[in-house]
Amino acid sequence: MDIRKLQCYLAVAFEGNLTRAAESLFLSQSALSGQIKQLEDWLGYPLFVRQARGMALTSEGETLLPYARSAVQAMEDFRSRGASLKCTSEARLIVGLNTDPAFLRMAELARYMRTAVPGVQLSFIVSQSRYTANSLRSGEMHVGFRYGMWGEEGVHDEFVASATLVIAIPTAMADRVKPGDWRALAALPWIYSFRGCPFHVAVRERMSAYGVEPNPVEQTVDENIMRELVAEGMGVAVLREDDGRRLADAGQAVLWPETLQVPLCLSYPAGRGYTSPVREFRDVVRSVLGGQGKALVA
Repeated sequence: MDIRKLQCYLAVAFEGNLTRAAESLFLSQSALSGQIKQLEDWLGYPLFVRQARGMALTSEGETLLPYARSAVQAMEDFRSRGASLKCTSEARLIVGLNTDPAFLRMAELARYMRTAVPGVQLSFIVSQSRYTANSLRSGEMHVGFRYGMWGEEGVHDEFVASATLVIAIPTAMADRVKPGDWRALAALPWIYSFRGCPFHVAVRERMSAYGVEPNPVEQTVDENIMRELVAEGMGVAVLREDDGRRLADAGQAVLWPETLQVPLCLSYPAGRGYTSPVREFRDVVRSVLGGQGKALVA
């Protein structure tokens, strides 16, 4: 029995969707389907049935699932034990945080991981969304949070939740624009990070209907600095909703009445999502941060 076929089986069972499972394994959908078919042919019965919303396990598929997990885990344990005979360093998972640790509930993630995989040392480092792929490829980190779906080769972006964004206008500039007047809003001075930033992509896509773009005057890649520049009246910025509301509550900004959404993703090297400890961390993230389709709030 080829362990790869079992990994494909587990991936489809976990995702409930061929497309997402194929992306996470860095396989084409046809290649993944072929692996599943070969396994079903070997067994002599189907493991999945196609439904309108994706792939559902058959009763046989449900029954065999824990055995497949045990077989794959046994292989991982074998590899881990084999590696430990020549390297005594403790297993380690390095996680990149692209924003406020409290917003990502870092303490909860660490607590749940200690229970799920007690032998793994969890380390957190500061990261930026646009550099996540390079850091994953170099091994600087093993998984990383970032905003947006980047579609970079060799890296899988798994949707975790939607983050709500607000446009914060310094109080001193608020009387220069009326609600709904996107042209006037675009003409105000804007604080930005870089053109490909998912926050600014969301703003530009919304403004494109009016044929305008934000007018950038100040640049920073740090969210805290951006918030302070808004508070000082330097320009308009798109911020996480919790950051924007803090400014509004302090009387330092007025929030544009329309909110925006950007996906928060967990990124990891393609094909590594079902190996330990990345697999356990994915489960913890889904549990702590709310799972697919939910809005993330601080």
